[in-house]
Formats: sequence, C-alpha cells, structure tokens
Amino acid sequence: MEKAAVRKAIKVQRLNKKVTIAEVAKTVGKNPTFVAAALNGNHRFSPEEAGKVGKLLALDSEQIGALSAFPVRADFPNATDPFKYRLLEVIGVYGDSLREMANEMFGDGIMSAIDFTLDMEKVTGSQGEARCKITLNGKWLEYKTF
Repeated sequence: MEKAAVRKAIKVQRLNKKVTIAEVAKTVGKNPTFVAAALNGNHRFSPEEAGKVGKLLALDSEQIGALSAFPVRADFPNATDPFKYRLLEVIGVYGDSLREMANEMFGDGIMSAIDFTLDMEKVTGSQGEARCKITLNGKWLEYKTF
C-alpha cells in the first residue's frame, strides 16, 4: 500500500475508534504535535511506540510498520534564505498536524492572520544553548454554516 493510503487508513481507524491525537500521545509518552506529525507521515515512531499505537488503534502489521518508517519530507516549497526555509520546513512538517489538532480542539475553522500577534524571543535551552521561540497567537474563526 502507498504511503498516503496507509496514512489515510490509520486516520480512518483512529477516527472510527474515536481516539484523539492527545490520547495517542499519552499512550506513547510524546508531545501531541509530534504525534500528529508522525500519524501524518512527517515523523516516525520507534518500533516500540508504533506497536503501542497499533494496539490502541487495532492496526495491521503493515500499518504498524509504516508508523516507524523513515519519512520523506518533500511536500513543501524550498526557499533560498536559510531562516525562511526553516520556517517553511516547520509548516511543511507540522502544518497538516497542527490543522488537524486545531480542528479537534476548536472545531471547523481557521486561525486569523488579521486578528493576530507574533512574538519571537531568545530563550535558554536546558543545556544552556540559545534557542529561538516563536509564538503565533491568532483569533479562532469558525466557518459559518448556512
């Protein structure tokens, strides 16, 4: 089965079992954003973690194997400026996962880029290294039904 078909089958199984991304994250002891990206094929679980997810979602051996396969992250644009490229990479790797998590948390809608703030700060990591922290803060806009 192709990568996209396996990922779709895993998602269908998760939704049919009514298991949230947060519940999968708790099962494997990982951050929900990382887990959502792994479920979307942009990160990988260890074979042990994939087995736990497989048990939780009643997946077959091919689906479990796909969860620990090395991802190919190539579905986002390339830029020449390294800083902008890394921001695009973040969106390429985590964008679908963040959208899916936002839909689970807030419903059908989008984050506003008009009623929006963006902050960047320099923080110190756990090993004393300089780190760049970017916070996107946008009003949630629900899609209207009519």
